[in-house]
Order: sequence, then structure tokens, then C-alpha cells
Amino acid sequence: MIRDLMLAHGDDPALASLRLDQRHALECIASCGTVAAGVHREICDHCGDRRLVPNTCGHRSCPHCQARERAVWVEARTEELLPCGYFHVVLTLPPELRPMATAFPTVVLGAMMRAASDVIYRLGCDPRFLGAEVGQLAVLHTWTRDLRWHPHVHVIVTAGGWDAEHRRWIEARIHGSQQRPFLFPVEVLRAAFQGRLRSLLGRAHRAGDFGDGAGRPELANVSALAQLLAKTMKRTWVIRIEPPFGGPQQLLKYLGAYVNRTAVSPKRVTYDPVARTATLTWSSNAEPDRTQTTTMSAVDFINRFAQHILPPRFHRIRFRGLWSTAHRATKLDVARAFLGARQAPDPTPPDIRPEPRRDCCAACAIGHYQRVPGFSARPPRQERRRLLTMIRGGALHPTHAEATTAA
Repeated sequence: MIRDLMLAHGDDPALASLRLDQRHALECIASCGTVAAGVHREICDHCGDRRLVPNTCGHRSCPHCQARERAVWVEARTEELLPCGYFHVVLTLPPELRPMATAFPTVVLGAMMRAASDVIYRLGCDPRFLGAEVGQLAVLHTWTRDLRWHPHVHVIVTAGGWDAEHRRWIEARIHGSQQRPFLFPVEVLRAAFQGRLRSLLGRAHRAGDFGDGAGRPELANVSALAQLLAKTMKRTWVIRIEPPFGGPQQLLKYLGAYVNRTAVSPKRVTYDPVARTATLTWSSNAEPDRTQTTTMSAVDFINRFAQHILPPRFHRIRFRGLWSTAHRATKLDVARAFLGARQAPDPTPPDIRPEPRRDCCAACAIGHYQRVPGFSARPPRQERRRLLTMIRGGALHPTHAEATTAA
């Protein structure tokens, strides 16, 4: 488990260079499901047997907990789908800008997400392509399947838009011999995205959002940044526009798997405490049926995982157009009614379900434990660190909740 790996090596001195919020996230993951996260009471609904159970950490980067929240999010977004076609748009940050995104994630990744939504909105409203307001749901991913740093934005875009002036729905145009829906040319989107991102980064530099540049020569002044951006323009940026494979519900389930989780699921990671190594199982897009493994030291894995932990208050899920908060009760409902349905079509139920609970009563083996409301003690940060130290030193069992009362 990733938690065991974090618990064993999360305090390694080699991780001292991580940001404070990254170290805090690793600490939360290490405490997830242990007494260091606090405890809550449960009671059997048959015989009344009581027990203390460790809490989960609830951190948005934790790979272990919040499966229920993920399923609820997918279900809520599925209900908001309009009965229309959809496009899947992927916009990738070029390699030259990725070190800058590592050093200043809030500025660069925020500009990337804003640039993506701005250009899709503007091109959708352009009468040359659609001439209507589209719905957008954007989710930021920063990883590849082997956890390398690769920032990119997935955007679900409606294959059509709402024309508020004439109160009508405009379908995406049909293009080509295969009669496929057409959003706008990839080349046009690429050029617009490059220009908008360049403008936003230049504005951030002039506003002092990069500070002193942390010793980075490309951020020494606006001219140096402009030269770097001009160099990136010579590269063909990776941008795709395609229908979502399996329909929008399938894409929502894929994106929703990482709404309250970062980078990797625990089932893809194997930890060897004797060799102090972690083995990551993954497959490439080119060969999805071929399983590959990468083995690295535990500290290297933690470093690779931690680079994908986003700064606090950074929103990696963003809505725009018909799905923006301001329009969900107005334009979204009007568009749905116009399209002839009050609700989205009945989708395939999400396959993201809460992990099975071991809630069968240990005393009677008949009833099931139910959580007692009103008792969920979470220790403050200093106490949590003390308990983690005791667990790492062997003085406290990770999941024996009764020990916390004596600690």
C-alpha cells in the first residue's frame, strides 16, 4: 500500500526539499486509516458491540480514501450532461515550460487552465466555427502512467452550443466524408492556445507573480520570458480534439477517478519493505495491452508522487460556459428543455464505488457496525506527528485505536 510506503519513508531527510504543502500531504497519507488520523466509534446494529475505528485522512491527494466522494461527483456530473454529442479536447504544456510549472505551479498551471477555457469559449462563440456558447468541464492532470511530470488539461466540450440571442441550440457542423461532427481546426486551437498562454504568463510576470524568479534565468525579466516563449512556439504543441471513447459517461468515469486522488491507484504499486523499493505497474498508450513495471527506491517513488500534489486552494476542476455555476440554473436548463429532455439520458452506472468495508460484527457475526454520529476525534497536527513517530518507532500499532487513549 502507498500508505505503508509513506509511513515507512515519509520522514526521510531526502524529502526535505519538498514544499510544505507537499510534506503535509505525505503526512496525511501516512496517517490515513491509522490512529494518527484520530478515531470514531461504531456500534453493532444487532448486539450493540462497540469499537473504536481509525479515521481516514480525507486529503484530496490521498490514493486510499474518498471513493464515495468520487462516485458522488461522477454521478452529479453525469446528471448534468445534456442530450447532445461531445468532444474530448486535450491540451498539453510543452517540455520547455514544464520546469517553470514545477517551480511555480499555481501561476503556470493556473494560466494553462485559463488559457484552455478562454480559447475554447472564444472559438466556440466565433460564427466561423459554431457561433454559440459551449459547455466545458476541464480537469488538470500532471502525470503520465509512470508518474513522470507531464501537465495537460482534459476538457469535455459539448458538440454544439446555446445561442442566447436567438434562443436556439446550434449543433456542431458535420465535416468530411465520414460525416463526423466538427468543432474547430486543431491548428486554429493550437495557435489560439499558444497566444493566450503567452499573454497570461507575460501578464503574470509583470504583476510580480513569479517573485524574483528563484534564480531562473528565463524569468530574469520580461524579455527573457518572451524569448523562452518564442522558442516554444517553434515546437508543435500536442493538442487533440476527438470524440470521447465510449461516450461522455466513460470519460467522466476516467476523469472522476482522480477527482479526490492524485496520480496513481494503490493497486498499481507494490512496496517491498526489505529492499526499500516500490514497483509501479503501468501500460503505455501505444501498447495498452502490454503491462510494464518500473522499480525504484521508496524515496524516489515518493518524490515522483509528490511532484503531482498541487498547492492548496488550487482548483484542478473548472467549469465554463453552460456548466459554469452562474449558468446551471439558467442557460443549462433552458438548453436541456430546448433539446427535448428535462434530464440527461439514463447513463451507465459509475463503476467507481466505495471500497468494501469490513463492518461485520466481530462479536455476534450477524450484525454490522454502524458509525456513531457526533464522535470523530481528529488530533491536532503536533499530536498527529507524535503518533506517527510512535508508529514508525514501533511503540504504537497503526490501527489499534484503543492505544490512543493510553498514549
